[in-house]
This record gives sequence, C-alpha cells and structure tokens, in this order.
Amino acid sequence: SGTVLSGIADLAERHGSGDVRLTAQQKLVIVNVERDDVEPLRSGLEALGLEVEPSEFRRGTMACTGIEFCKLAIAETKGNARDLVAQLEDRLPTFDQPLSIHVNGCPNSCARIQVADVGLKGMIVDGQEGFQVHLGGELGSDSEFGRKPRGLKVTSAGLADYVERVVTHYTEDRADGETFASWARRADESRLQ
Repeated sequence: SGTVLSGIADLAERHGSGDVRLTAQQKLVIVNVERDDVEPLRSGLEALGLEVEPSEFRRGTMACTGIEFCKLAIAETKGNARDLVAQLEDRLPTFDQPLSIHVNGCPNSCARIQVADVGLKGMIVDGQEGFQVHLGGELGSDSEFGRKPRGLKVTSAGLADYVERVVTHYTEDRADGETFASWARRADESRLQ
C-alpha cells in the first residue's frame, strides 16, 4: 500500500542513505545502513508488517499481479500465494531448505514458473480456480525447466494440502544436501502427486 511504501521510504532515509533497491524476486533491499541502525530499521520494518528474516516459504515465494490487475489472468495470485505461505508456515514450521514457489495467473509466466521449485500456472480445474503444477525448475549451473507431471492440477482450495504433501515427500526422500529441484527431477511421479 501507499502507507507501507511511505513508511519504507521514511525508514530508508532515517536509517540508510535513502536508497531502496527492488530485486527480480520481488524483494526490497535498503542499502547503506550503518551497523548501529540495523536493529531500529528491523523494528521499523516489522512495525510495517514486513518480515526481515522470513521463513523459507515466504522468502522464496513470488506472484504475478493476477486477476486483480491483469486482464489475461485466470487465477488470483497474490492472495493465493499469501494464504499458501501462511498455511505452510503453520503446517511445516521446521522446514529450513531453500524453496521457490512462483504463482502465475495465466500461461504468460510473468512469475517465471518454469524455473521455480514449485511453479503454479493459473487455470480452471474442474470448474474452479486452480493451477497446473511444474516442479524442479532451476536457474544457475544446474539450470533446467520444471517438469510437468502428467495431469497434475490442483484447485486453489487444495493448494496448501498439495504443496505440504510434496514438500514432505521431498524431506523424506532427499539425499544429503539435495535441492528440491534435483529431487523433483529424479523423483518417481507418484511422489509428486
């Protein structure tokens, strides 16, 4: 909201050089903060409802603008992503592996679902809002597009149950140090359902 943005600008001026960077992962970075200003800045951001040390779920989630602001979207994205993260934080509070979840409202992939650990492409599923699932996408030295398990689609209402299930399978099956993307690319399709 405008109120939050104004608050961020005030905090950046008070505790840094006034500069704020936006990342390609939809994150904010307040730069040039002196060591003595870190804790007051942290407190100020938390007072605005912004998490300074988010869970792996919150840290790795991004969403396109979705049906609220895009005429091409089929699904609501920001609210679904927010609800999904909150439910995963409650259900899997000790999960500590990096995990990217990208939520997109249509096939155009503004949220880059193909290169996410869990990519969700908006669509109609059994007459309801839902998502086609892509798993195991990754950028970097082991880059690959996520795989689309055959027929894997989930309704918005079933999203948290599905992601909890597949993350639990990853936790149970993964080799030492194995990323979600590597696991998802090698896992038997039954473990991805």
